[in-house]
Amino acid sequence: MNLALFAAAALAAGAVPAPSPGLTVTASTAPAQGGVVAITVTSERPLPALVLADGDTRFPLERAAGGTVFRGLLGLDLAASTGARHVVFEAPGGATRVAWSFRVVAGRFRVQSLSVDPRFVEVPKEEQERVKADQARVAEAYRRGSAGRLWTSFKRPVDAPSNGNFGARRVYNGKTRSFHTGLDLAAPEGTPVAAAGDGRVVLAGDLYFSGGTVLLDHGAGLFTQYFHLSCIDVKEGDTVTKGTRLGASGHTGRVTGPHLHWGAKLFGARVNPENLLALPAWPLPGADAAH
Repeated sequence: MNLALFAAAALAAGAVPAPSPGLTVTASTAPAQGGVVAITVTSERPLPALVLADGDTRFPLERAAGGTVFRGLLGLDLAASTGARHVVFEAPGGATRVAWSFRVVAGRFRVQSLSVDPRFVEVPKEEQERVKADQARVAEAYRRGSAGRLWTSFKRPVDAPSNGNFGARRVYNGKTRSFHTGLDLAAPEGTPVAAAGDGRVVLAGDLYFSGGTVLLDHGAGLFTQYFHLSCIDVKEGDTVTKGTRLGASGHTGRVTGPHLHWGAKLFGARVNPENLLALPAWPLPGADAAH
């Protein structure tokens, strides 16, 4: 998907816009609910920086090639509205604001009916404070994300098939309770679970719903999740590389049997982690990107 954006598309509230550089935007795939899109922006002339603004979310794109090439990831939440969507690319100072429009296609998610222990549908009163504490702990972990990108590429955390249930509407014991925000990988109890990419452990522990849990920060707004682990072999603050053992699969928390729940969030958007496997391998930002 290539769109050339010229000065006529520039937006400058309350003033005549300064001449805008021609920008070409290349997207790695058609945007869809729950999708991850690798974006490369090429400028006709060097720019000191470029920010992507998507609603209330703003993040800097990585600078390369002397300021004529910028790149980053755009995440579309599994519940994102379908149809027309607009984002804006902004250069420093606000003089240059260039709009990019595209269409979000439906994710075509399915419905799953599951039978689980009733205490994981209606949380017992004696466990409610624990659930609140878990939620606060997870929120704090996401706030501790690294600004810079840490990953270069991704791999599956276990050599096991998924049942394609990302985004599925979950019906527990006959009642719709949630949407499944990750993929379930059919890993037998005790299967080694590896880090999908380079990153940092921001949470490692036992939570009420997700059981043995590890959250990895991959920098630049991207996190991956590993739930229902039978054991955890890393601790918070550890730096890991792609393939580092995090623990082993299990059936802790709200589960119907042994498996690994593998999830991903990108700037808060709940995205399909399998999309990470299709991303181009990006070397870490070098000296050119830092200036």
